[in-house]
Amino acid sequence: MRRALRLLAPLVLAAASAAAQAPADLAARCAALPAALVPSLPKRPAASLSASPEGLGAPGVLTLRARVEGWALQASLSVRAERRWDERGGLLDLWAGAVLERTLAYGPLQAADNGMHTFTLRAQVCYRSGGAVAGEELTAQARVPVFIPWATADLPRLLWREAEAANYVKGLAGDVVGGEPMSVEGLVTGLTDPVRAVLRDYLVRGYLNQGHYPPSCSGLCYAVAPVQLRLYAVDGARVGGLFQQGWAQLGLYGGHKDSRAFEVGGRGVAGVLLVRGYRHDYVLLSARGDFDDPQVQVVEMPKGGAEALRQALALAALQSQAKEVRP
Repeated sequence: MRRALRLLAPLVLAAASAAAQAPADLAARCAALPAALVPSLPKRPAASLSASPEGLGAPGVLTLRARVEGWALQASLSVRAERRWDERGGLLDLWAGAVLERTLAYGPLQAADNGMHTFTLRAQVCYRSGGAVAGEELTAQARVPVFIPWATADLPRLLWREAEAANYVKGLAGDVVGGEPMSVEGLVTGLTDPVRAVLRDYLVRGYLNQGHYPPSCSGLCYAVAPVQLRLYAVDGARVGGLFQQGWAQLGLYGGHKDSRAFEVGGRGVAGVLLVRGYRHDYVLLSARGDFDDPQVQVVEMPKGGAEALRQALALAALQSQAKEVRP
């Protein structure tokens, strides 16, 4: 079934009101229950939450299993998903009573849902221990990575969108929202003109924008810091001219000192670009080698996931005695 982000307004308000009550009030509410409803437990109650499978690498559905011991005055299951560029969340389920275990399907999930999905189980329960009635507030969480490969027919827009998210300049100190600058590193036979243009005219230089693509600015704009670019090309002439000499349009934020292109020689190869973005890393694959493919394959992973590939690429280039291509 479709993902159950049901905004059950009356129930959510009731849950929020109940959660705000003090623990002493919880004990009083438990004591007011009919004795037959309150189960005796050998130890303090526990809550658990699990997801199956524990991660998704293909489109599919997650099965969530929530377990709550005792009599639940209220129990809720919610989700918060940190996706590629945004966050989604909401209430998935809400229940009460002596329901020991509850199962819920979450999905179907697609590549647009890539990211870390955190599920949270909260419950206020009553139980009897040694003849006395008591109350407990229980919490359990399950974190599930969802990273489904996909393909794009508009690689320039993907690179631009990552730059907007990761390299947005906040404050006068020049800090970027992503914490560290976006970087692009790869091995190519060359670059098709649309990809070359977005790198050359915007990403490598840094730019001002008002949220448009291609970027444009008039009046009040925000700044996007330069992306770090390092390319290894079979034919160095085909990646030349990417880096602009002199003062870049963003002043202190501009420049090309962190970007380089190298010629490795040899025969044609398939193209690969490794991107460190806002929340995720990307491995971009081109069968043609210059990213002029109708569809570029995208392998998305948690941030830092492509670091080993990046180091291997740099080592291979060093061993091939790569020479730098000047702008």
